[in-house]
Amino acid sequence: MKKILTKSLLVTLMFGTFISYATENPSEKENTNNTKIVLNDVKKGSILFIKNTTGKILHKQLLNITGNGTGEFDFSSLKNGYYTLEINKDFQIDIKPFTVISGEAIFHKKAEKIIFKPVIRTDKNKILVSKLNFDAISIQISIYYEDEIIYTDIAKGEFLIEKIYALQEDKKGNYKIVTKANDRIYIKEFSLK
Repeated sequence: MKKILTKSLLVTLMFGTFISYATENPSEKENTNNTKIVLNDVKKGSILFIKNTTGKILHKQLLNITGNGTGEFDFSSLKNGYYTLEINKDFQIDIKPFTVISGEAIFHKKAEKIIFKPVIRTDKNKILVSKLNFDAISIQISIYYEDEIIYTDIAKGEFLIEKIYALQEDKKGNYKIVTKANDRIYIKEFSLK
């Protein structure tokens, strides 16, 4: 009798073990709504944005990879509509437009583009502004001294815009350069000491 009880208890435990392995653990279930995104030439510290059609930021993420890679994103929480995924790098912004339909993201490869940011450098009392300009657009440059505008310029160039501005060496204090290009604003602040 003791042997039968021990065997039935052993069979029950084994049966329970098999059932626990057979059931699916929802925490380990793979999310089928994820979309893989290829990330090219990124550096640690680049920022990924997802924006709606009005430019409102819906998601912001600091990237922790360098080089090329892929990322998985779940777009199922977004409403049906048109969005952009932007990867903000040191000198450029990669823009990947996509449409969400029933939680699925459809990327528009032909509409992808790269915007080159203006590069602003300072050297003593000199301000150097350059921008790759393959779209042949103009760039508005405004220079502020102690929060008061002191100079405005509109620069144009076919493939490359390069401008140098000289500040008065005796006017020490805080400066701000505001550039507007590609419907975006870029700001650099510095002090002349």
